[in-house]
Amino acid sequence: MGVPMVNKCCFCGSLHTGTLIIGYLYSVWALLELTIYCLLVTLAPLGKDGNVSTHKLVLFITAATVSGVHLISSVLLVVAAYKKLPFLTLPWTIVTGIITALYFLMSFTGISLILQDEGMLLEVEILIVVVHLLRSCISVYCIVVVHSRHKQIMNEEDESRFQHSGRIYHAVKSEDHAI
Repeated sequence: MGVPMVNKCCFCGSLHTGTLIIGYLYSVWALLELTIYCLLVTLAPLGKDGNVSTHKLVLFITAATVSGVHLISSVLLVVAAYKKLPFLTLPWTIVTGIITALYFLMSFTGISLILQDEGMLLEVEILIVVVHLLRSCISVYCIVVVHSRHKQIMNEEDESRFQHSGRIYHAVKSEDHAI
C-alpha cells in the first residue's frame, strides 16, 4: 500500500505552489523551534540550586538537534520545489514522517493518561494533546502533498526523457507508393 495521491493542494492550488508554501512554513516553524530550544539549552537546565540538570540539558539538546535537521530538510524542500529535483523532497518526507509518528504516539499516550487521570490541569493537558494531534494530521496531509509533487516531477521527467527516445512516426502517403 502506497501513499495516497492528490492533484491539487488544499483543493485549489497547484502541487508546486503547495510544496513551496509547505517548505517555507516548515522552515519558519523549524527555525522558531530551533531558536527556542537553543535558548532553553543555555538558560533552562539550571536547577533550583544553580547546578546544571543533565536530564534537561540532554532533552533540550536532542530537541534542538531534531529541529535543526527538520530545518535543513525544509530548506532542501524549498530548493527541490524551485529546481524540480524530486530526490531532494525525500529528506523532508522522511524527517517529517518520523516526527509526525512521534507526535501521534505522544498524542495517543496523552489521551491514555488523560483518561486515567483526574488532575487539576486536565484542561491544559487536553489542549496540548489536541494541538499535537491536529499538528500530526496537518503534517500527514503535507506529506501527501509533497509526495504527490515528487511523483508529478518524476512523471514529467519520464515523459520528457521518453518522448524523444523512439522513432518519429510519419504517415505514409498512398500516392507516393503503388498499392
